[in-house]
Amino acid sequence: MSQLKRQSVLFISPAFFGYEISIKVAIEENGYEVDFIDERTSNKSLLKAMFRANKALLAGLINRYYKKILKKIKGKEYDYFLLIKGEVIPEWFIIEFKTVNPGARLIYYTYDSFKNNNSNSTAILKHFDTCYSFDFEDVKRNKALKLKHLFYTREFVANPASDSKREYTISFVGTLHSNRYSTIKRLFQNFENTFTFYFLPAKWWFLFQKLSKRAHKKIKRSEVSFDKLSRQQVADIFKSSKSVLDIQRFGQTGLTMRTFEVLAAGAILITTNLYIKTADFYDPDKIIVLEENDLSVATAKIQHKIDKADFKANAVDKSFEQYFVNNWVKEFFE
Repeated sequence: MSQLKRQSVLFISPAFFGYEISIKVAIEENGYEVDFIDERTSNKSLLKAMFRANKALLAGLINRYYKKILKKIKGKEYDYFLLIKGEVIPEWFIIEFKTVNPGARLIYYTYDSFKNNNSNSTAILKHFDTCYSFDFEDVKRNKALKLKHLFYTREFVANPASDSKREYTISFVGTLHSNRYSTIKRLFQNFENTFTFYFLPAKWWFLFQKLSKRAHKKIKRSEVSFDKLSRQQVADIFKSSKSVLDIQRFGQTGLTMRTFEVLAAGAILITTNLYIKTADFYDPDKIIVLEENDLSVATAKIQHKIDKADFKANAVDKSFEQYFVNNWVKEFFE
């Protein structure tokens, strides 16, 4: 007896810390055949900035890239088209894809606020059957969008038996932007055994930040890394931390990837995002919302939560497993 043909997915997404590959693998492990294509023609930091600031300047480069993609997938029938973010993809490509794949279901998702995307992301929504965003306020403003939080990957899942020894009282790992540096400095000075890792994609960007932003003028070159930590390294840090601080970007209301990774790792999450109180998994014993202007109050609250936490018992709840990437992707294809 011949096997049934697996349904096929064209998956286009920008590269974002390797999560696009985790999504691809998760879809494949759910039984689909996946063709993955990077949404951007290049992931060099200067070009990425130009794609966001003025995509029209790179129209020729983008159109040539997507014409090559059309040639590459010519003759292949797809059941689904999953697009993430959609800052670069030209509208004509989506229209052409629908013409040659009239039976395909088109799905859109963004892990960023539309305030942080260029206008292309909203202009193309009308071509999709289902549209999702992680951002609470974007979903409120746009009736085409459904709220869908982010996810965690296998590396972050804590093993209470082996991960209960946690050397860091509080840690932070992330890109250096907005007011993160000053907030972290003021809060972390109140604790012993802290860990911080600030990432920037390029040295020129670091110099630009120091020259243009008052909050970054005092940052030393030695405090910043231009090389990313691997996801496994980040997971190991979180599983070695009693608490982890997460600060979302200005204007962004969606829950970050760190939210789910920290909780999966069994650490206490400290977040500046007030919207987390409306999430189905909100647990005040595991999540501290940093909303007090007086950091001494926040410090006392964090220390109290750490002192009473049982890290040996901090396994992922069954209900939280819906955010494991292999389960997270299922909604797209229901």
